[in-house]
Amino acid sequence: MTIQRIAEFTRPTVFGDFHIINYNKDGQFLFAITKGDLPQDNLLVRVQSACLFGESFGVNSCDCAAQLQEALKIGSETYPFLLVYMTNQEGRGLGMFQKIKAIEVEAVDNVDMGEAFERLNLPFDLREYHTAAEIIKDINGDKPIKLMTNNPKKVKGLEENGVQISERVPLLIEPPHEATRVYLSVKKHKMGHILPHID
Repeated sequence: MTIQRIAEFTRPTVFGDFHIINYNKDGQFLFAITKGDLPQDNLLVRVQSACLFGESFGVNSCDCAAQLQEALKIGSETYPFLLVYMTNQEGRGLGMFQKIKAIEVEAVDNVDMGEAFERLNLPFDLREYHTAAEIIKDINGDKPIKLMTNNPKKVKGLEENGVQISERVPLLIEPPHEATRVYLSVKKHKMGHILPHID
């Protein structure tokens, strides 16, 4: 196993009390936010990649913050629940530097995120799912999960790393801004996300 469990505690949040398990992987800190007694069959799980601009600065050109908040809201009302927060996957695994350059092209040249990535010859997604799978199995063993995602590649990536997924649960966000709608359109048409509410 490449992850190390280093601390755990329960903290109050705006969505209620969550138990937080902290992991170290190669000097980077990853987090599992849980509710209810675990392990459990068909545990509802969300795997969320960190997004500084959306989640911390309130930038509306992505749906990351809205997805995180909605997942935690659902999780606060669902027992049991697990959210795996991947701080090491900014920019879909490209890293912060490449993400910043792509955002610059998007903003300065007034193009969508997909076009910005293409102009920089960057792949749309370099995320690996081995680490998230390790965290899920550390908490829930080999029991099947229900994965909250719109991304079929996330389902495939976790399954390839030994996670049994009994159901894909959609996490559909009504775009809070026109820039968010453009971003979701790129996700749907260029990245294969299942977003029936987006043209």
